[in-house]
Amino acid sequence: MVSVPSFRPNSNFPQLCDKVTVGWDARRGRFVQATEDIPIGTVVCVEQGITVNVDQSKCYRCLKQLGDDGFAYCEGCEEFYEPDAIACGDFDGLGIFKLSAHLVFSYPFLDMANLIRSNDPEIPQSAPTYLSTKDVTSVFQLTPYREIGEAFKEPPLQAAINKIVASLKDDANWGRLEYNSRLVTFTKALRIMAERCAKNAHTIYGIDQMEAKDKKVPLGTGLFPISSIFNHSCTPNVYGFFVRNTFIFVSRGVKAGEELVDSYGVTYNQHTLQQRTEFLKNVSGFDCHCDSCVQNKSLDSELEKSFNDLELCAKNASSILDFSQYGDYLKPGSKETEDLIVEFGKRRDAEVYTEHMFMLWKKFVENAKLRGIDYDPYLIHPYIEMVILAWNDEVECSEEEKASLLFITHRLLRNFYVGFHPVSDIISELVDQSAKNEINQIRNTVERLIARSRSVWEHTDYQGSQKQPENGNRMTVIHN
Repeated sequence: MVSVPSFRPNSNFPQLCDKVTVGWDARRGRFVQATEDIPIGTVVCVEQGITVNVDQSKCYRCLKQLGDDGFAYCEGCEEFYEPDAIACGDFDGLGIFKLSAHLVFSYPFLDMANLIRSNDPEIPQSAPTYLSTKDVTSVFQLTPYREIGEAFKEPPLQAAINKIVASLKDDANWGRLEYNSRLVTFTKALRIMAERCAKNAHTIYGIDQMEAKDKKVPLGTGLFPISSIFNHSCTPNVYGFFVRNTFIFVSRGVKAGEELVDSYGVTYNQHTLQQRTEFLKNVSGFDCHCDSCVQNKSLDSELEKSFNDLELCAKNASSILDFSQYGDYLKPGSKETEDLIVEFGKRRDAEVYTEHMFMLWKKFVENAKLRGIDYDPYLIHPYIEMVILAWNDEVECSEEEKASLLFITHRLLRNFYVGFHPVSDIISELVDQSAKNEINQIRNTVERLIARSRSVWEHTDYQGSQKQPENGNRMTVIHN
């Protein structure tokens, strides 16, 4: 279990904090509501989910990094029983059914056996008085996707089920059932879990993957029954991130009586109205009813694309000083300005024209504020870059500005990642050393910060081309 010292659990909902309750109404279903003001940075949810790996270098169950010994489990998870064939990847091709099978074995056998003698769990029509991830009831109360039952007619899934059921012959609990009874019980349990997973499971990416926008191979997938109670809004007031198999949410600033709402992947400040509508309809399966969507509010003119390939623009520029030739095409507040700055920051000559790059990172922050982004985890990257340039003495910067940049960065990391961001510990050290004016230690810490940040926000080793593209332009502009 990931430890979050500042978290104060709720006696009725242990994975939620003591400043909230869970309500219900016909429009929203279950929802999380603040019982008092919740300051920004307060941890509102810590839930260790039921997870399985996708990345084979991670523990099958808890997603810790494994050694080179070939085991599917880490030392802390070796006691967990499940058919070896599942843990070792024999059923990876079955997608969501791998997680569903894991769920069947994660709860007491008696709970699964009782399913065969009862009707399918009903969707709750009232607010719960107690709910915990450790109780299988928390899974049963999730909204199911009934259509997935059709997949049970497919031969590959039937073959996988028969293989798993056969492997349970000598199990202390499942082995007490004769084969047909074991098959029926396991199949029903698997179907009920799969129906909940299909509608509610999360794909898990680490903080470093999210920062680097590296979503090629997720750490794993998981079901987080309590976290699933948070409804979506395109203007969320909580922020969530994963630390291995644990989902952590922090407050962005919530008033008493307000519903706590998360973003399911799209927001008003970062996505057009069409992008939000299509994503939530096609991926999440619902029409959004947050205020921004109901009122058709959008920042479409700031979020529409002007360039086909920003990375290519940065590569083809003769130097970092050419940024203005691209930036002049963009409207103030355009998200592409920030994206273009990130691409120019990857150039090798960004380490030469440090004053210019420092001004570009400042422009990133000022430009984002024009879309209403003034205190957000999105700003951590540019602030880290400015801290590095200022504290490595690569730019002219007053002591007051250096201190201000470090203070804001430290607050952003503390409030949104409560110590779990890859650079959090280094920034905290730098704050302490700067307070004590420990010059030599500061230099060493800044060097470590540079190395760590480069591993998070990987820089591309290109200088840019002096050669013009064949069309004679350094950019490709989309004309609408």
